[in-house]
Amino acid sequence: MSEEVYDTDHFFTSDNQNSENFESNLESNSEQLELIDERQADAVIEKKTPPQRNETTRTKLPIARIRNIMRMDPDVSIVNSDAVFLVTKATELFLETMAKEAYTYMSLNKRKTMAKKDLDHVINNVDCLYFLEGAMDF
Repeated sequence: MSEEVYDTDHFFTSDNQNSENFESNLESNSEQLELIDERQADAVIEKKTPPQRNETTRTKLPIARIRNIMRMDPDVSIVNSDAVFLVTKATELFLETMAKEAYTYMSLNKRKTMAKKDLDHVINNVDCLYFLEGAMDF
């Protein structure tokens, strides 16, 4: 049997080159993985947190319903979204004022339930709400 002898030097040089290539690929892959992890973390954070709305654009009353009520007027055909927002905010502030005043009167009488007479008292005793005089007569 004849034994073949191979030159092993080319194995060592190629292994060194392969290991250098492997290390550079490993470094670039790890950098790419870090970028992907950061992007995924940002995406998860974005999905978990609801979009923040500015306090001035948040309303408690449904804007679509207010828009429909405004469109019920035969003189109104197109309603601007800014106008709807302003009417919605004004309505909220009006109702808040009425409720606070009625609550004050109600708590003075040591009651826990608001009644029509509380609103009548508010309309008759608060100057800025006097325009509602007779509105509760039904």
